[in-house]
Amino acid sequence: MKIILGNPGSGKTKELLALSAEKNVPILCESAARVERLLVKAQGYGYNIPTPVTLENVQTASEVIVDDIERFFSQALNVKLNALSVNRDKSVDICDLDKK
Repeated sequence: MKIILGNPGSGKTKELLALSAEKNVPILCESAARVERLLVKAQGYGYNIPTPVTLENVQTASEVIVDDIERFFSQALNVKLNALSVNRDKSVDICDLDKK
């Protein structure tokens, strides 16, 4: 699993779009509106990505990339995400865009 960190405007979404295009894995979004925005962004960057999915149609995918996990969980669960943990092991690749 890859974790992409960065401040707003650092290129996190662009990095996810590139990963989605490279791996042919859809991005899981919180809403249909976000799906449309990502498709427009991907086209603007010249990336050919699989159509992003939402919770309503995620069962069509065997794996996904999550865009903005805080926004996703906050909207999907209708709660404020207070904390998040991730196991750090050999399979986790952390890419900090602010340190590039």
